[in-house]
Amino acid sequence: MPPIRSVEMDITHASRREFLKRLIAGGMAAPFVDHSLRKGARAEMATATPPHPIDRVFSGFRGLSILEKIQALERETAAARAHPSGIFVCMAKVTTTGLRPVRTSDFDGMDQFTDNFGLKFRSVTDFFNNENSITTSGSHLAAQSIRYLASGEAEALAAARQAYHSLRTIFQLGVQAGRRGFMGKPYHFEFSGHTTGDQYLHALWGLWTFHPVASPDEKAEIREMIRAMADDMIAADFTLHFENGRSANMRTNPTDYNAIMAALVAAAYRLTGERKYLESFELVMRTGRWRSDNRLDLTIEDIKAGRWKTPAWEVLAGPNKRPGEFVHWEQIIHCQFVAIAASIIHDCVPEKFTSEDLSRTVTLWWADHGMGFDAEYWGYLYWFLVSSQDRSWRPCARTPRAPKELWIGGHPMISYTAAWLFGECLTRFLWTAMVVARHCPPLREEAAAFGAETFRRLQPHHLLWISDPDGRQVPPELRYFTEFLSSEVPEGMIASYWEGRRLNLWS
Repeated sequence: MPPIRSVEMDITHASRREFLKRLIAGGMAAPFVDHSLRKGARAEMATATPPHPIDRVFSGFRGLSILEKIQALERETAAARAHPSGIFVCMAKVTTTGLRPVRTSDFDGMDQFTDNFGLKFRSVTDFFNNENSITTSGSHLAAQSIRYLASGEAEALAAARQAYHSLRTIFQLGVQAGRRGFMGKPYHFEFSGHTTGDQYLHALWGLWTFHPVASPDEKAEIREMIRAMADDMIAADFTLHFENGRSANMRTNPTDYNAIMAALVAAAYRLTGERKYLESFELVMRTGRWRSDNRLDLTIEDIKAGRWKTPAWEVLAGPNKRPGEFVHWEQIIHCQFVAIAASIIHDCVPEKFTSEDLSRTVTLWWADHGMGFDAEYWGYLYWFLVSSQDRSWRPCARTPRAPKELWIGGHPMISYTAAWLFGECLTRFLWTAMVVARHCPPLREEAAAFGAETFRRLQPHHLLWISDPDGRQVPPELRYFTEFLSSEVPEGMIASYWEGRRLNLWS
């Protein structure tokens, strides 16, 4: 393997220009900041706004090459995720002196929360430390495994093993609690009976990607972990039960959570050869519609058929909706879930989910990459309005915060609409672009251009979970939400960069 050198992208300027023209014309109806914030007004605002602490953590980032940016992410992120328990911290606090685990004092004077969709935290720090520890561990494991496959660097394999240890530790918490195979979110760095389907997706992604480079003992552990996770889900009929009495059956869910469960049992079948997992795979696939419809498709279909039940978050947009519009809330971001799940399914049962099936599916979920996108800030809105008539979109205006009893899931950031950026969406579409580039030849150049432009524009604010692009979208009492390293963005950037190297998208 030749030594890794500093690189720049091989995408031609003409290709990049054409891609940007298509992206802006096809997706972005208007910049998401106030129209008054143009040129001089925005420059004046930027001068008045103090720099974000993340700019100090990643000082000099703007002058780095693409490879140097990725190396800085690898270096800073690895340190920020570490914890004495061995379980990864998912969202490190960004301070002027560096990245560290959150403290209760960080919330003094802020609008805090101790309830998240029915789950009562022991401390508000539990959310930022552990809400996505499984996702972070799995994504980190996948990213460093891909880096090792691309570069052969011993440091990458060592970093992968640290992430594997975090996942393994969380898995063992379930074993010790008598729930072998249940991947509970490790709040307070302890076992909990609460989890969500996306945690299984990223755990599986990490384990599946690490498996080819793992030691024989690690391979055996991975086989048993995936078998146990599949067995636990099969025994529960793929249903999760929550502390507030709700439950969610992911088998009967027609969209991406169905795909995640199909991937889990397909992987168990591939690793063990046991027919019960193949039968479970076929059972799950019968109710999935993610091969023919993405989330926006299903919403629009329900609206047109008169089946749509207005969700609670619609009230947050106030009187700004036009006839036929609905409020987008975390729908397009699930593209990555299907891209990963579909890839694993094809790896495991190619005779039942062919390369053509994979290509069509990923193309479908990639199609919305222009929705809610602002090409100036190169990021995605959390809130925007979508027309069920022509699929056009426009930003949500900033609305007054709702009273606490109307906060969605008890979450203070889901108490109003505004034009703040959601970091996870960019990195999820970036990884989806890598899957498109690998499996959808007609779209390879478009996906490569999106990736190249993302890395070219990558700046420290992109690494945040939530960012306020103009300083006017997040009120002071919620400002702390903009001061956390994303649980996914650094790992997604690292994974996508090295996957692009493997695909010869850049050199």
